[in-house]
Amino acid sequence: MNKKRFTTALAAALMAGVICIGVVGCKKEEPTETTTETTEQTTTTTTTVPTTTLTMFSGPMVNDTEVNWTETKLESPKTLYVVVTKGEFLNVRNGPGTTYDKVGTLTRGQSVTVVAVAKNIWYKTNDGFFVSDTYLSTKIPN
Repeated sequence: MNKKRFTTALAAALMAGVICIGVVGCKKEEPTETTTETTEQTTTTTTTVPTTTLTMFSGPMVNDTEVNWTETKLESPKTLYVVVTKGEFLNVRNGPGTTYDKVGTLTRGQSVTVVAVAKNIWYKTNDGFFVSDTYLSTKIPN
């Protein structure tokens, strides 16, 4: 075999992958075909946010509870502050006692104007509802 033919044969063999130098048990590798498949995946996350609906009132609410207690008017309206524990609420009721319906709540530090006292422990607010004097103070809580 002449030198030119040998070089051509060697080049062809290298390109075909049939010559393995210094490798025991070397086999001719067949060309493999590589296929890449792409799948698009979409993840949807749904977050439910609780909503609070606040009822808007124009003017003071009307307290139509039948009065069957005695009230003592204060000399002048007094501003007091709610002193419940943080995270707690003071119930506002339509009568001077826990047996009356709750009509709202006040939070710590919120101010309320009172105009009368009933049963010596319930303040009547300027809009006609009642809060317990136990949870009111003349000073704003820290």
